[in-house]
Amino acid sequence: MSFEQLKREVALLDARQQAELISYTLQLRYAHDADYHREVTDRLNDADKSHWLTPDEFERRLDNN
Repeated sequence: MSFEQLKREVALLDARQQAELISYTLQLRYAHDADYHREVTDRLNDADKSHWLTPDEFERRLDNN
């Protein structure tokens, strides 16, 4: 299957399936990146609520990138 065929197939997925695919490809991309794992762990362990985003704010920022 070519990359163009993959893109056409992805376009046919519903929003939930596309989100799952995005999550999966990011997991693959960063699977062996120790610096990324360390940063994610630090962020997940951050107890300072002033650093947290609401789900709506997260989506808004995601859409702006």
